[in-house]
Amino acid sequence: MASVKPKVQPDDLDAAFFNAVAKEGRICLQNCDDCGTWTHPARYFCPKCSSRNQSFRPVSGEAVIHSYTISHFSVEPQWKDKVPYAAIVAETAEGPRLVTRTEIPRDRIAIGVPIRVTAEVIDDEFSFFWSSLPEDVA
Repeated sequence: MASVKPKVQPDDLDAAFFNAVAKEGRICLQNCDDCGTWTHPARYFCPKCSSRNQSFRPVSGEAVIHSYTISHFSVEPQWKDKVPYAAIVAETAEGPRLVTRTEIPRDRIAIGVPIRVTAEVIDDEFSFFWSSLPEDVA
């Protein structure tokens, strides 16, 4: 029997985030229309000025490794053949951090290393985010 990945069912703010990513085909983060503050995860009010006027806008994709973990075990059948694998917390040039998957060789993963973050759109309600070294991006 083939394993099936569970379907994500995002709430309204997460759905708006994933819809924006799917529409643009790249990472979009929430940005305050009044003060310019970037936010992730999405919020109903700007954390800086409390404005409700916010939009999802594309970001540069430039980031650095803020932290990471190497997983040596997975309870999910669809990931068991991929261990060990790394997950990276990428700090975007715009400020917010995203959890990303990566195929960067583990010996090249270190805090502060510049990376490029991209989106792999699965559907309108979910995307994977990937980190790569800038020289690996075509």
